Amino acid sequence: MLLTKLQQLQVDEGSVAICFLGQAGFLFKSASEQYVIIDPYFSNVCEERIGPAFKRLMPSLIDPEQVDELKLAAYLMTHHHEDHLDPVGIVQMNNKAFTFYAPPASIDCLKELDIPTSRCIPIAEGDTVRIGDDLTIHAVFADHGELAPDAVGLVIEMSGTTIYHMGDTCYDAEAFHRIADTFDIDLVIAPINGKFGNMDETDAVKAAEILNPKCIIPCHFWMLPGNSGGDVAGFLEQMREKLPHIQPRFMTLGEITLLR
Repeated sequence: MLLTKLQQLQVDEGSVAICFLGQAGFLFKSASEQYVIIDPYFSNVCEERIGPAFKRLMPSLIDPEQVDELKLAAYLMTHHHEDHLDPVGIVQMNNKAFTFYAPPASIDCLKELDIPTSRCIPIAEGDTVRIGDDLTIHAVFADHGELAPDAVGLVIEMSGTTIYHMGDTCYDAEAFHRIADTFDIDLVIAPINGKFGNMDETDAVKAAEILNPKCIIPCHFWMLPGNSGGDVAGFLEQMREKLPHIQPRFMTLGEITLLR
C-alpha cells in the first residue's frame, strides 16, 4: 500500500517526495520517477543479534521484495550497523539491477551476503558519484566512533534539491561549517537519539543553526528501545524558539511529504 501510494504520487519538477521508513530509513522519489533508498531497516535482526533491548517497536511498512518494483537508481547506506544495513532484508531482494553505494566496511558486509562486486560501489568522505542526469551523491563527514570508523553522511542532489542525510554522527561544528560552505542545503535529516555517540535533539538544533537549511527532519527515534532516545517534542520546541526561519518537520512512520 505504501509503495503504491508513492508510485502514484505526482512529483513536480523541482520537488522531491520523501517517505519516512522509520529509524534512519528514507525513500526519495524525483520528478523523473527516480527512486533512492537510504538506510532502510526491514527486519528485526537487531533483536536477533543484540538482544531484547533492540526489539523493533514500529512495524516495517514495506517488504524488501516490494522495493524491487521501484527500479531503484541507488541503494545508499551510511554505515554497516544492522539498523542501517539490514542483512535479512537485503538478501530478500531479488532485483539484480540496482547498485549499492556504501562505505568499505558496509561493502564487505554486502559481499558476505553474496552481493556481486559489480553491484557494490565503495564511497568515502570526499567522494562524489553521478548517476544519470538528475542524481548526484556526495559522501561527507560523519563521526560514529570506533565501531563505525568509516561511517559517512550523504548529500543527495536530486530534482534541483539538496538533501543532507547526516547518518549516525556526533556533533562537530567545524565539520558542519565545511559542509555548509560547500552545499546550499534544502533539507537536513538529523539523528536525535543521543546514544552511541549520536547527536541529541539539542545538538541537532545547533547543527541546523550552522547548516541553515530550509527544513530539518529528525530521525533515529522510537524504533529500538536500546538505541532510540531523543525528545521529539523538545526538538520541535527548540527549533521554534531558536531558529524560527527553519521549518522543522516531524514525520510519522510511512508519512510522505513533498520537498519544494
